Amino acid sequence: MRQDTAVAVSVHNNGAASLEGAISDDSLSLAACTFNSTSSNQFGSLLPNSEANTQPSNSDRTFSSYASRDRLSESDVIGRVFASIEEAETFYFDYAKSIGFSVRKNIMRTNVQGQVTIRRWVCSKEGKRSKKYLQLRDRKKTAKPLTRELCRAAFRIRFDHRKGVWVACEWVDTHTHVLVPAVQVQFLRSTRQVSDVDYATASTMYLFGMKPSRIHELMAKCSGGYENVGFTRSDLSNRLYEGRREQILQTDSETFISLLRGKQDMDPGFYYQYTIDSEGRLSDTFWCDSGMRAEFHYFGDVLSFDSTYRTNAYNKPLVLFVGLNHHMRSTVFGFALLSSETEDKYIWLLRTFLSAMDGKMPVSIVTDGDRAMRNAIRTVFPHASHRLCCWHLERNATTNISDPNFTSAFKDVMLNYMADDEFQFKWDQMIGKFHLTKNEWIKKLYADRHMWAETFLRHKFFGGLRSNQRCESMNAYINQYVGGKLMLFEFVMQMEFLISRLRYKEAEDDHRSCQTMPVLITHLQKHYEQQAATIYTRTVFNRVLKELREDGLLYISNCMSDVGRRIYVIKKFKLEDRSWRVVFHEADSKLVCTCHLMQSLGIPCSHSFTVMKAENLSEIPKCMILPRWTKNSKIAQSYLQYFSSKPSMNEAARIGSLTIACRNLIHFAAKSVDGYNDAIQVIHGLTLRAQDVLDIDAIPRASTKGRPVDIIKDPLIIKTKGSAKTTKASVKKRLCGTCQQPGHTKRTCIQNGGVKGNRDTDNGSFCTDFVSENTFNTTIATTTATLDMSTWGDDISIGTTSTKVDHNESFVLPVLNRCDGQSSNGFTFPSQDLSQNNRGGTIPPQWHEWWNYNVR
Repeated sequence: MRQDTAVAVSVHNNGAASLEGAISDDSLSLAACTFNSTSSNQFGSLLPNSEANTQPSNSDRTFSSYASRDRLSESDVIGRVFASIEEAETFYFDYAKSIGFSVRKNIMRTNVQGQVTIRRWVCSKEGKRSKKYLQLRDRKKTAKPLTRELCRAAFRIRFDHRKGVWVACEWVDTHTHVLVPAVQVQFLRSTRQVSDVDYATASTMYLFGMKPSRIHELMAKCSGGYENVGFTRSDLSNRLYEGRREQILQTDSETFISLLRGKQDMDPGFYYQYTIDSEGRLSDTFWCDSGMRAEFHYFGDVLSFDSTYRTNAYNKPLVLFVGLNHHMRSTVFGFALLSSETEDKYIWLLRTFLSAMDGKMPVSIVTDGDRAMRNAIRTVFPHASHRLCCWHLERNATTNISDPNFTSAFKDVMLNYMADDEFQFKWDQMIGKFHLTKNEWIKKLYADRHMWAETFLRHKFFGGLRSNQRCESMNAYINQYVGGKLMLFEFVMQMEFLISRLRYKEAEDDHRSCQTMPVLITHLQKHYEQQAATIYTRTVFNRVLKELREDGLLYISNCMSDVGRRIYVIKKFKLEDRSWRVVFHEADSKLVCTCHLMQSLGIPCSHSFTVMKAENLSEIPKCMILPRWTKNSKIAQSYLQYFSSKPSMNEAARIGSLTIACRNLIHFAAKSVDGYNDAIQVIHGLTLRAQDVLDIDAIPRASTKGRPVDIIKDPLIIKTKGSAKTTKASVKKRLCGTCQQPGHTKRTCIQNGGVKGNRDTDNGSFCTDFVSENTFNTTIATTTATLDMSTWGDDISIGTTSTKVDHNESFVLPVLNRCDGQSSNGFTFPSQDLSQNNRGGTIPPQWHEWWNYNVR
């Protein structure tokens, strides 16, 4: 038992080294050495000689040469005792790997109590394939290659009830086939197995977008070569698929909902809702955790949401609710998967979102202008300021007008702030210049100007958000890790990783803002600049710094006093035609500028800093500091250290944590042989202790308690708005490469000496043999007959020639005699009756098919 356990330990080490193999060359060396330890002969004490680890010098050795190498006789094995079936199986599998053949399980006998009493293994080439499978003629798939060669090699054990052990009672080591050379042993079926550790590593890589082929290549690199991996790419792909199916309960949807329910048990603030259609299938789903709900509480004044496609196996549109945090980075408030993109679905989604956020409504919303979204927003969030995405509008302008000059002029009107009368003047000028007065798209665009023009949106807070590119960039990131084959429960785990990545970046920004100070460079560094660096996050401070620099070019051209306030007129150096008005309120030191930067972005503008200096203010007034942009915008949280294992950690997370903890061990142990040997012994000892602690029966399976009686069915694959709509008329028919006609290919084209096949292109082309020797005598001379052309056109293409024919003209058609391509004599057919030729022979109905389709 201990010897077999060492094998498992070595495989475990190989998998761990594979995970971290890319860290350094030393770790690669350790991984290779660890794998080599698994290659040691597990039955060396049984061999007639002590050369159990001897490798053949020539990879092309024949059966006769293998027969004299390290072979066990019947006397060496019969009577040998094994403690378990697994131990006997390992012994025979290792022997087969050393000799060069594959093993499969054969016979298992049980007693009345259901206990196994006899177990037998045979060579994989034992027996032969049944004749009925060899004589099939209507195969739809290519037959699998033959592998059975009546080999009689076998190994059998029986259970000794008196001693409580397994005893070898049969040993046949005679093979009827050539044993494989050592270089090909890696491809034997019984030697290929994906270990649990390798699977855990591969499944983590697969979850983050790596294809099985790339994972296999990485493991080959970490193991010292493909021959040391222990399985093929197909084995890995199959194991990954099996692992995915094992995680599913009754259905993918049931597993998906159970996963959300489990997250709610671990996180009381986790929120989810779903709907089921009339057929019992999962329809729409929304979910968010407590952290997302807290983010919306802090930064939910600005909201952008958009849908993206091809993220899951059911093609359900993914809707992301995205906002801006205090570092002006994207933050996610929630996820949703919809069954369709109708107004009713969006209304349900927004109301569910509003319920999850405890009734708090956003101040402003940015979308791409989808009509269903707009109507839903108007219904659920009637008081929110709705802005259309400027990027989508620019793209629509390019599509509908197709004039780069117009697109440039439209961007100037859309993005630049100006007075209402100036906007109207530029708009009319642009419309007249490009002659678009009667353009319907322009009329609709102008009617929605309050939703996209900066002139009408400048006084509303959008936090600098003009487009939903935050959602688009998030979608681009998601598309790196998800695909059209992702199951729903896998999709949730991917989104969880996305959130952890965003929170990691936020923590990094918090550290940079709180633990470092920028170098002060402006002329106001001892006053406003230092205060801004202390209060604002680093990203927001850089925006404020830009306004402080701009202050150096401004001056006050006029000042007027009023009751409780003063009005300043600000101008810019060498820009006399532009001016701004800043109103200073004496009561609370509030400043209101006509540029509306404070109202739209939430930071003081350069004109306000000029007035602050004039009013001799030593610091930025508190009413001019928006709390959402400050370092203390969120309640301080204590971040737990995850160095110790938590009950909520899954097996993959624990494997990753242990691997990280062993990095230094791998690095230093690989430096010397003594260090490597000591590390291997310690690892083996720890592995044995871990196996003693592990109780497989104690591992709980997924509970079905609390689930509804009716199982939620998986949704159907749906077509989204982004899907291309195809019709029968738009499907391009496959044409012959020679005659450019449908229904056949170049191989069966009559112009190339073939017979045109079926007209149905979906079934593919085929070579017909309806003109056979049984129907027509190939030595018959050409028979003349007339062909009625009265209802057909004047032009007929026969073979490679196009002939002008008269009505009732006689002509000869070339046909094939059989499928082997040999031509028969031509035949002509009577004008009125194609069912009989002039010699009285019946023409097969398939010929009518060919004639009507390819000639008529």
